[in-house]
This record gives sequence, structure tokens and C-alpha cells, in this order.
Amino acid sequence: MTMNYEYKSISLTPDGIRVKGDDITEKLAAMINEVSNSNGKKGWRLISVIPSLKSEGAVVRLLVTFEREVTVT
Repeated sequence: MTMNYEYKSISLTPDGIRVKGDDITEKLAAMINEVSNSNGKKGWRLISVIPSLKSEGAVVRLLVTFEREVTVT
């Protein structure tokens, strides 16, 4: 029996952001928590969070990647 991994990446963007002067750190953190907890219940483990889009110096989109073990017989 060999252990392999599968991966899933999703893009997170908070709704209703105005960017200029907005600090959306808490909103992004809440989104990461919600998505991580939901996927964690399905066996996915968060392995990376990468800013994928900036606007006026603020991160407005994140690329979030998860992995989980898959048993190959």
C-alpha cells in the first residue's frame, strides 16, 4: 500500500472591499479560518496561503492550497 497525496487550490476574495485605506486583514483571516475548518472536516490540510492579487498596496485575493492523503492499493 502506497500513500499518495492530492491537492486542491482555491482563490479567496472578500466581498465588498473598497481597498484604498481599508484594512481587510481580519476579514481575510476569518475567510481562511472558515475555509480551512470546512475542508479540514473532509480530510484536507492547509499547506500554503499566497497573496495572488494586490490593489493599491493591499492584498485583495489569496491562493489557498490544501492537501490530503490518498491510499493507493
